[in-house]
Amino acid sequence: MNPFFFGSSQQPLYGVYHPPKARVPRRTGVVLCYPLWQEYMRAHRAFRQLAMLLSKAGFPVLRFDYFATGDSGGAGEEGDVTRWVTDIGMAIDELKDMASVPRVSLVGLRVGAALAAAAAVRRSDLDQVLLWDPVISGARFVEQVMARHGVATTNAANGNGTGTVGVDGFPLTETMRRGLQGIDLLETSAPNARELVVVVSDERKDYVELRDRLAQRRVKARYTHIPSAGNWDEIDKFGSALLPQQIIQGIVSCLAGEAVS
Repeated sequence: MNPFFFGSSQQPLYGVYHPPKARVPRRTGVVLCYPLWQEYMRAHRAFRQLAMLLSKAGFPVLRFDYFATGDSGGAGEEGDVTRWVTDIGMAIDELKDMASVPRVSLVGLRVGAALAAAAAVRRSDLDQVLLWDPVISGARFVEQVMARHGVATTNAANGNGTGTVGVDGFPLTETMRRGLQGIDLLETSAPNARELVVVVSDERKDYVELRDRLAQRRVKARYTHIPSAGNWDEIDKFGSALLPQQIIQGIVSCLAGEAVS
């Protein structure tokens, strides 16, 4: 496990590289795309374990923090969706160069899944794009987040000066809000990859709707339900992490081309 910074010296991104530990390394790397805010905190341990298991399976793995999040450069108010999608592209290029692999798979959780899907549209070097419990509607996600903090989304939509809102101790600026509200996986372009995989912990209505919409649009996609804990946005005073072992193992199996039980 090798922590390092990449990108420009003015706007560095923090990454952790997990080199392959199998005797025969795979020719495909994996970039992990975190969710945001409280969900980032809840998922951090799961991402670390996922990275280590993928490494043991022979994949070179990079997990990283988007600009203005985690340990990357930039103040919290400087982040935005467009920049974060660009960051994923930079992470792909960095991993290809570092691990000398020609292709990369993306694994994104919640908002990270939506960002990964957007980044994948621009690429021609992706193997799999795996969306884990994805945020389907960014507008609904923002509405839920703001309602939790007592801020009406109608004021934000009408530009009535809500400004930056605190979200579990993290800033949600108007620029971030507009970018997130533009996320709609039901309408976004299909990722330019060999395979799209949707892995969900619970067959919620919006996940089933995504599955059916992809089928209607004749997008080649695999939908897998692995019953697991998936309450990523839950907040408790202990700041507990989620470690859904079954779905983590299932994701490793998906990327390794093995049957998912």
